[in-house]
Amino acid sequence: MSLRDVYQCAKYLVDEKLLCYIKLAMDRIFIVNGTVVLPNALLKNAAVLIKGKKIVSVGRKIRPPKGAAVIDAEGGYVSPGFIDTHIHGSPGHIFENETSSGTTAIVIAESCAPLDKILRKIRTIESFAKKDRLGPSVLGVRVEGPYISREKAGAQDRRYIKAPDEKEARRFIKSCGPLLKMMTIAPEIIGTDAIIKLLKASNVIASLGHSNATCKDAELGIKSGANHATHIFNAMSGPDKHRPGLSDALLTSGKVYAEVILDLIHVHKALFRLLIKEKGVGKTVLVTDSVRAEYESYPQRRGRLNVPYIREADGIYRLEDGTIAGSALTMIGAVKNAVRACGMRLTDAVRMAAANPAKLLGLERQKGALLSGMDADIVIFDEDFNVKTTIISGEIVYNKER
Repeated sequence: MSLRDVYQCAKYLVDEKLLCYIKLAMDRIFIVNGTVVLPNALLKNAAVLIKGKKIVSVGRKIRPPKGAAVIDAEGGYVSPGFIDTHIHGSPGHIFENETSSGTTAIVIAESCAPLDKILRKIRTIESFAKKDRLGPSVLGVRVEGPYISREKAGAQDRRYIKAPDEKEARRFIKSCGPLLKMMTIAPEIIGTDAIIKLLKASNVIASLGHSNATCKDAELGIKSGANHATHIFNAMSGPDKHRPGLSDALLTSGKVYAEVILDLIHVHKALFRLLIKEKGVGKTVLVTDSVRAEYESYPQRRGRLNVPYIREADGIYRLEDGTIAGSALTMIGAVKNAVRACGMRLTDAVRMAAANPAKLLGLERQKGALLSGMDADIVIFDEDFNVKTTIISGEIVYNKER
């Protein structure tokens, strides 16, 4: 039970003086005895003070205000909450699954489908964002397709892939409103350059992916305004020594953010190290592309979700023919893999899971770092990357029983 739930119950059970005390504790949280993950350093034996929905101060010499709720990090890491910019499912199911893994904000991915169906789903997400207590943590929606490659469709439904239509795209973007943050597009298809320019003018991120582009095609897409890559190395051309493709162009472009599914199945650790070497930590974003919240919510029978039978094994979802359909990765799992399997510094791994996605979305002054005035989105985890506590907007939404 969260402190907010305690407060609601207490209204009917305690006197006014005690109720005020509980409300004060709910509004002020003091995290002690932690190693705070700062942008470029680890600050040991530090504390974080939260008031309301914001971080008030971070440091070693902070005195807790009277009546604050104290959380003992027990020497664990206190990190900015993770922002997953590529995850599938309804927002309620996503948060139900992912807060225990340190995810505090999301961009929900919608797979290729009829645009009117996607719009109906966006309206449902929009309603959640307005009404639910975790609604503000839904940072937007992203759409994979419909202007993508049939050859590199992956698990996307080929029935709904179509030729670029600028008028249709304009209507769709307008109908989606500000919730639409990203669209995946294949730059080799004739007419996509106009769509990319339209997306840029509409403040929607044009993401290159599900594409069989040549390196030249990709460079033209980047020149038109694309600045993001959908799950690099997956469902795209290259790397190829004879026919350089999209991934080759992405590796050499300093303008493009590359999201990566670091479950060590979608992308081998050697390729991840190449990505970091070429693009650097600052342009790499860890995502899950998890479909767990989507497929666990429905009976797995043919045709139900416009895709064939889906099965999960060894941390990955596949179609009946073996095609990868998504991951079961968590954000804390991605951070752990970056550190343990790929030799990254913890500060860099957290940067790719928090600060970089915040910057990609233009939210770097609100989220992605533990600094005074930032949103109180925080995850506490131990040396084995077990999440102990997750806080969203100053509210404890997950607390593992000790």
